[in-house]
Amino acid sequence: MEKKLPLASFLALAAIGWADGSLQRIEREGLARAATACGITGNDLATLERAAVEHRTLDGVDLGGLSRWEQVLTYALASWFAALDGMISTSEHETMVRIGDKLGLDAALRARAAAAANDIACLPGAGRPDRYDFVKLVERLRERLPQLAGEG
Repeated sequence: MEKKLPLASFLALAAIGWADGSLQRIEREGLARAATACGITGNDLATLERAAVEHRTLDGVDLGGLSRWEQVLTYALASWFAALDGMISTSEHETMVRIGDKLGLDAALRARAAAAANDIACLPGAGRPDRYDFVKLVERLRERLPQLAGEG
């Protein structure tokens, strides 16, 4: 990834994972891999690892201050993460809506970000967190949202 995403983006992902009451092993692996691929290291990575084992909600996660590009990338990753265990529960869907609201994304940007994430998830083997190509996600978002690509 060319640009580091802030820890808050990944804490929001952890909240999605916990929305259905448990963060499954595949979700923990996906969260760690996404964070590492997006530049999370050191103390921030340790904080995220704690969020992966302690029940966390979206309350207290500040998604303000992100560039529009970071907002869209965060939402795209959240879309992928919500579907990682094979289904999106009602509580995960509600958390996705809250994340989109906290990010200030309109319905069209949410749909385009989710579609880009799904495009990559549908590649051969990409349903597994160890095969999901985050660089391709950035490329796909740049194709779908060229007006925002200059920010990333």
